[in-house]
Amino acid sequence: MSKKSKGRLFGSIKHMAIAKRITLLYSGIFSFSLLFISVFMALNISSLQQAEMRRQLQNTVSDIQTYLEAGEELSDEALTEFLSDKYVEVSIFSYTENKTYNNYAGETPPFILRPEGGTPRGPKTSSEEFAAEPPSLQEKELYQEGYQINVSRENKSGNMEYILENDIDQQFMLITNHFHTEQGFYRIQVFKMIGDGGYMVRDFLAKMLAVDIFGIFCAFLIGRYISRRMLKPVEAIRTAAERISIEDLSQRISTEGPDDEMKELTITFNSMIDRLDTAFQRQNQFISDASHELRTPIAVIQGYANLINRWGKSDPEVLQESIDSILTETDHMSALIRQLLFLAKSDQSRLHVQKDRVSLNEIAGELVREMTLLREDRKITFTEEAQVELFADYDLIKQLLWIHGENALKYSGGEKAIEVKVWKDQEYGYVSVRDYGVGIAQEDLPKIFDRFYRVDKSRNKEISGTGLGLAIARWIIDCHDGEIQVESKVGEGTVFIDKFPLFLPEGRPESKLAQKKEE
Repeated sequence: MSKKSKGRLFGSIKHMAIAKRITLLYSGIFSFSLLFISVFMALNISSLQQAEMRRQLQNTVSDIQTYLEAGEELSDEALTEFLSDKYVEVSIFSYTENKTYNNYAGETPPFILRPEGGTPRGPKTSSEEFAAEPPSLQEKELYQEGYQINVSRENKSGNMEYILENDIDQQFMLITNHFHTEQGFYRIQVFKMIGDGGYMVRDFLAKMLAVDIFGIFCAFLIGRYISRRMLKPVEAIRTAAERISIEDLSQRISTEGPDDEMKELTITFNSMIDRLDTAFQRQNQFISDASHELRTPIAVIQGYANLINRWGKSDPEVLQESIDSILTETDHMSALIRQLLFLAKSDQSRLHVQKDRVSLNEIAGELVREMTLLREDRKITFTEEAQVELFADYDLIKQLLWIHGENALKYSGGEKAIEVKVWKDQEYGYVSVRDYGVGIAQEDLPKIFDRFYRVDKSRNKEISGTGLGLAIARWIIDCHDGEIQVESKVGEGTVFIDKFPLFLPEGRPESKLAQKKEE
């Protein structure tokens, strides 16, 4: 086969469906094994048959020797009865009696020596003379009778073994033995027809070929059944995948069945769909909330634009009020869009966090100074119990603290104090921002980090905000292997505590908190 033909063959196999490849592989292996066994049997059938027949004839010779040594009666009837279960032909010539005994009826084959009336070499008077010159088959005489000797040898038991074939393709195995006891000298000849040599082999090969064809056909059917059975979960996955769409992610695959790799694949696929479903729901909620949040400032801007168009051209007060409101809403929209872009990039892992050795005291002190400049009427205190160094992104930590600071300013009106505190223990550094404002209800605490979630929106209509600040804060904390804790009571105020692993001299900290998150 040429390289081009081989390439086309392997290419066609490569592009087959998996089920067809499994069927082809299974049936091919089974067929090859079956053909290999068949060829081996065909090449060795004669040897196997001869070996079994040789064992049977040799056992018969041994049984006859035991029979003669026991001094049992020797006659045709007694011999026939003794060998009734052997299914072999036996001829025993007694040199002492000069008589032949057979266990079969009919004509004696030419290869059986029958020296009745005296032996060609005279009477044998001693065991030495008897063993010295035993008579053997004469090939020329047998040829005249239509027989030829294919094999002539002495076997392991010391007996002569012959394989003969006549002119009609019948084969015989003959074993001869010269034996003497106290009663006399004997020539034992045991033979059996092997079969019609060529016909038997042809018949065996024909049957073996029929078995091979049937076996290959069964192997193909079994391989096809096994491949379909094995790939049934894959087919279920394919069918489910075809039914799944963005509008319908409720389809799942049954996980019933044995705990094998296919079940693991099914569980993995269902888990992937669960994650996609969650992601799409979050995305839809995000789009819905963003649309809602953007619709309000756009409606305000549109309203004031209409107001300017109607009365603002001639009324300076209306014009200035409209311009101020439009600028406020524009700033709100700008902040909202900026935060949306930040979260979108964080979701796609496109924000590059540049960590270095930073001082948490320095960042917190800078926050306090800027908040004091922004609101000189507020009492903002800063407490440093220890110098805390982190391996962190300076700008992100400052943004995190500003989110807490801005919330403290917005939700603790009047002259209520704001407290910023920095401290540490053996493994972690802490910074807290406390206010004494309206506080947060306990049932709202688990939700405050959700995007666009604002506590009591009806009460907070006059307080600007997007509901995205704490979602950003949680992302920043996660980037630094930290934790964010909230303690709050309605009417008493709120404290946000940020927890970070301390900086280690040898490099990036490997805190227990980070190890837990990796696990």
